[in-house]
Amino acid sequence: MALVQPLVDAARVEMPDGTPLWCPDAAGHYRGAWLRDFCYLVEGASGLVSAGDVLRIIDLFLRHQAEDGSVPTRVMADGVPDFREGPREDPIGSGPPVDNPSFLAKLLCAYVDLSGDWQALVDRLDAVAQALDSLPIDRHGLVVIDQNLPRSGYGFTDCVSKTGKELFSSLLRWEALRRLAETCRRWELHDDAHFWYELAVPVHGALSQFYDPKRHLFMAASGDCRQADIWGSAYACVIGAATGGQVSEVAAWLRGNLDAWHWKGHVRHLPAGEYWERFLRPVQPDHYQNGGYWAVPTGWVAQVIAVEDTSLARRVVLEALEEFEQYGVMEWIHPEHGRHTPGYLASVCNVLGAVIPSRRVAAGYG
Repeated sequence: MALVQPLVDAARVEMPDGTPLWCPDAAGHYRGAWLRDFCYLVEGASGLVSAGDVLRIIDLFLRHQAEDGSVPTRVMADGVPDFREGPREDPIGSGPPVDNPSFLAKLLCAYVDLSGDWQALVDRLDAVAQALDSLPIDRHGLVVIDQNLPRSGYGFTDCVSKTGKELFSSLLRWEALRRLAETCRRWELHDDAHFWYELAVPVHGALSQFYDPKRHLFMAASGDCRQADIWGSAYACVIGAATGGQVSEVAAWLRGNLDAWHWKGHVRHLPAGEYWERFLRPVQPDHYQNGGYWAVPTGWVAQVIAVEDTSLARRVVLEALEEFEQYGVMEWIHPEHGRHTPGYLASVCNVLGAVIPSRRVAAGYG
């Protein structure tokens, strides 16, 4: 927490009306609140932002909800929302990233966990349902991106043009449905809990479509960029979407292929030597989302490795922490291309929040 609190304080800015926002970084590179980054802050560093401020930011995004139910991907410090990634004058993709509604749902559940304010959940469930209804899904509830109308999928690959069924956003949707169900059940909202549980069932049954037993990893998409997704594979295991057998195979692959994904406790999106096939905005090889090493998924990966090798899992996390202490908390790093965007909150908050016991991960969901 000693490493995180100063970054959280430095990332705070105010809109013209005085509403506080927490930017993704503490260096002023991103001047606004991104829904996914703020969710990771609240989930990973619970209590460093007050419950009241969390609810204010949830309501800020809901005030800008569009008629089709979609919500902004960010609200900038000038108070203006943006529904697409990239510069306002040249946004990315044909519509909002398909992870926004799921992060909104997860953030609301995190707020209720933090505050015990179940009435806030009741008052906002319809709006969250409308947001989730805005997602393009197939008959099983997997998130789909039209090849002819490409848009950002999971926001940490927002420059990548994954099409067809998209793994990470489908995982997030399943997780969001389960979180809503469990939160409603905890507060004895039984009809609502049943509704969300029922929506989640077919999604889970379809997620194994992404798994490639020959590569022992989940694929990022079914169309363009059907490539081995290290982040998505680890996340599928951590949230309980993978079966026990899949968890074991992913853990064994991570343990046996350390050089393919790891540098200083940071993680590539794809195995070394592989690069995304299609982009919404070009990214050079071995830079940023196309071969850079990130700490955002380090905690997930470490939890999965711990199924096979607890000492290696501990080493990966300690290497990330040593990197933070020596060079600062960066958005991404690379041995040849340096360190970029200091004070990046999701990097350290996700490592801090990686506390799910490995025995739970090992059991899998199915």
